[in-house]
Amino acid sequence: MGLFTEALYLGVGFAAVVLGLVAALTHPGRRNILAFLLGVSAGLVAMQIFRIHIFTFLAVAWVFLPGRARNRGAHKLVAALVGAALLLASTTLLGNLVNSPTLGLQLLALAGSAALLALTANRRDVTAMLWGLLVVSTVGSAVGVLQVFQVIPMDLWHLHVSSIGRPTGIYPEPDWLGMFSGMGVLLTWRLSMSRAAKVGLFLPNVTVFVLAMARASWIALLVCIVAAGVASAIRRRRRSASVAVSGPQRGRRAAVVIASVVALAAFAAVPQLQEDIAARASTLVGTVQEDDISGQARIRQNDSLIELARSIPIYGHGLSSAGRVGVWGQIDTLGESQNNVASNWVLGMWVDGALFAVPLIIYLVGLAFARVRSIPGQLLLFALVCSLFSNAVFFPVTWLLVGLAIIAGQPDNIDGLPPQVQVRARHRLEGAPAAYRG
Repeated sequence: MGLFTEALYLGVGFAAVVLGLVAALTHPGRRNILAFLLGVSAGLVAMQIFRIHIFTFLAVAWVFLPGRARNRGAHKLVAALVGAALLLASTTLLGNLVNSPTLGLQLLALAGSAALLALTANRRDVTAMLWGLLVVSTVGSAVGVLQVFQVIPMDLWHLHVSSIGRPTGIYPEPDWLGMFSGMGVLLTWRLSMSRAAKVGLFLPNVTVFVLAMARASWIALLVCIVAAGVASAIRRRRRSASVAVSGPQRGRRAAVVIASVVALAAFAAVPQLQEDIAARASTLVGTVQEDDISGQARIRQNDSLIELARSIPIYGHGLSSAGRVGVWGQIDTLGESQNNVASNWVLGMWVDGALFAVPLIIYLVGLAFARVRSIPGQLLLFALVCSLFSNAVFFPVTWLLVGLAIIAGQPDNIDGLPPQVQVRARHRLEGAPAAYRG
């Protein structure tokens, strides 16, 4: 891509953002519009202005809108989040292998954005944000489908993994597409919508979820299903009445049937595809084979991270130091690395902050499991499991989900609405935010 084309894309993108903000801040329904845009921006990984993600700008603008909620019950969790983020960010001033001092500021900006959402969002806002995330995930999946059919040209990734290539959609690599399409699958399954919408949104997401061949996403989905099932079983045992948490049923059966028919047709048309998927799935268990390039690379990266962690002060080597571990596990302690984070977010944070990172690690994992019955909590767990293989912890989507998961445990969290609207909101959101409640 030439400089002119890059400048054109940046110019068009910046203009679209400005126009979108103007419309969002002047339109009578600006609160819903901005909430939707927040969800959309969270699903974009590289949309930044002056190295600050547009998600953060939108979150700040969000605070100045009228009608915001006052979620007093979220104050303690928000304070704990900000404190944990500050502690880890402080290691950029202490560590000896800091690669990018600005990563600490980015962490604080993302944590601050999550805090703002947790303090000011009501249920209607949450629904709009989740729909924004669903729409951008579906757009990415639709682009991925068009890439598979060569309607949109793409460079074929990993032909040794898939005979038709792994699509990338609107993301830099297939693993990110797999993660966001997986989120699209979960959102389509659990949000309330018409039968036609559920089928139309489920099909591209589940198709690309399979074709992206992202093993981390497959594992993450299984973990989420098991964790949500266990949490629901525990809740039913503790309560005399069963509480439905699976979300609205309408359209699910039709979506599964149509997806199954499409899968059978695809396997009949491309017999090799079935073998590719089976071979890829078989690598989820057992030892990593020598010809599994990405698997071997991650093993080397983890070994190098463990090596770095053997000689580490209590505050770690400094936030971003884990990025000095290269793709094939080489450690570059001189100069500046192109990466600032490790592929495994837990090992990476331990190298970055050691004991200073533990509070944030515990906070994120604990929040995800505590809210796993809710939509944001389940999606947060999905993102964290994916990040054990391809780190998305510094993506805005993780922090959108953190903010929404914080208030998922507040069933009466609709302070910003009049009483009569609260009643209608509780009834209308019985499918999504009843499933949304933790």
